[in-house]
Amino acid sequence: MRPASPRALAVRILLEVERGGRAQLLLDRALDRLSWPERDRAYATHLVYGTLRRLRLLDFLLEPLLERPEKLPKEVRWVLRLGAWEWLSGKADHARVSPWVEEAKRAHPRLAGLVNAVLRRLEPREAPECVRLSLPEWLCEAWRAFFGQVAFAEGFNEPAPLFLTAYRSVEGLRPGPLPDSYIWEGPKTDFSALGLQPQNPASLFAAMLLESSPGERVLDLCGGAGLKAFYLAAKGAEVISYDLNPRRQQAGEKTARKLGLRVTYRTQDLTEPLPEKAKKVLLDAPCTGTGTFRSHPELRYRLAPQDPGRMAQLQLKLLETAARATEEGGVLVYSVCTLTEEEGEGVARAFLARHSEFEPEPIACPFPVLRSGLGVYVAPEGGLDGFYYLRLRKVNSRT
Repeated sequence: MRPASPRALAVRILLEVERGGRAQLLLDRALDRLSWPERDRAYATHLVYGTLRRLRLLDFLLEPLLERPEKLPKEVRWVLRLGAWEWLSGKADHARVSPWVEEAKRAHPRLAGLVNAVLRRLEPREAPECVRLSLPEWLCEAWRAFFGQVAFAEGFNEPAPLFLTAYRSVEGLRPGPLPDSYIWEGPKTDFSALGLQPQNPASLFAAMLLESSPGERVLDLCGGAGLKAFYLAAKGAEVISYDLNPRRQQAGEKTARKLGLRVTYRTQDLTEPLPEKAKKVLLDAPCTGTGTFRSHPELRYRLAPQDPGRMAQLQLKLLETAARATEEGGVLVYSVCTLTEEEGEGVARAFLARHSEFEPEPIACPFPVLRSGLGVYVAPEGGLDGFYYLRLRKVNSRT
């Protein structure tokens, strides 16, 4: 059955997210099947993302009004959270309460009165900082200890612009924070047919850090579909993109053709040595993704305290592969879309302790910086993803 309204769709999507689904993928698939006007599509997106981004705070606001919220049917609990999100975002009671009461009636008619009473009794409540930011306690405290503050995490709870990297000349688009980066303000479309590729500028900058030259061979490791490889190829580099996932690579090949770019894709387990070397090597490693909480808000509730350390072990193995593939005098860039100490500076320290032939190089970062020294952590401001970058030069090979 097709959802009758953006509110009904939001409930359905959030139930699937609770079962382990990814909000972005679920919402995109659902909206692709619906011929709704842009206003309804945008409101369904606002409801899903807003509720997930503020979930811990919403439960905190609802807590005094519910005796045992965990005993409520899942649909009703999401209805209450969605109604609380509309209240928090300033929607008037007359436009907010009745529609959610109707949603409750469809699934659990006997609880419609409870929904009505709770949503009408919501009131401001002072929340601890970690709750207000809707962060898991362990991560909030880790960030406070490492960065000295956690206020930057408010950026994860704000709507993000849709950034695009342009591979053809464009007109009428608002410039982003980097050359070739723009902001798209209309409905989604077939971007690659227009010579455009959705990409956060923080991701694009990792490729820029290589400073590759036309005709220069570049190895793009853990490249996935090849978004960073696209940029390097457009600048004239001979790009070989490695990844373990052939399906993502096949999608990347299709996009590269539409963009008129040439990227060579090779599938391999990157914990094993590569059959080739290059002067320029980029490793954008798999990570916990804490820098992407804005676009993947459910991720913050799925991570465990041991996850950053577990990922750091894999990242070190991948970095060993990347180091062996870097030629004498060459540049190795390590990047992750996460803000944890373990996966950033921790990996850098462990790697450099083993590899005296590599020296870190300074990074002139064009973005707001959370922390710098051994690499750079980017603050998630203005729609940017949080990122960590480390640029290394192979100054002498070990004997």
